[in-house]
Amino acid sequence: MIDHLLDHHADRDIAMILNARGYLSGTGQPFQRGIVKHLRHGHHLRSLYARLRARGLLTRDEMADRLKVSAGTVKMWGRHGLLLRHRCNDKLEFLYEPPGPNAPIKMQGRRLSDRRRSDVLSDQTHEVQYEA
Repeated sequence: MIDHLLDHHADRDIAMILNARGYLSGTGQPFQRGIVKHLRHGHHLRSLYARLRARGLLTRDEMADRLKVSAGTVKMWGRHGLLLRHRCNDKLEFLYEPPGPNAPIKMQGRRLSDRRRSDVLSDQTHEVQYEA
């Protein structure tokens, strides 16, 4: 079950899931992150981080290099949903899906909300031009 849960969850989340389902550790205690980590290592199971990396997800620095922006910009774009990201451990660190052909571009000096607003305005402008 832990092997299956590791496809989408970090150790701490797995412990919470197992406890919520009523499972107990071998010593009869509720699961904790350390117990899950110990079982994962003992059974040679790959971590969530390793599984996501094997699926081709990128670190923040790798994504920054690919998009030619700073790591801080990648973090902000991920937080605002411009880049798809997945939490990869218990420390709230993320890995990013490769951006593909429609990757966001840096528009220095423009706020994310302004970019979205101008996109909506330009869409409306195009609609008006087509209607006229």
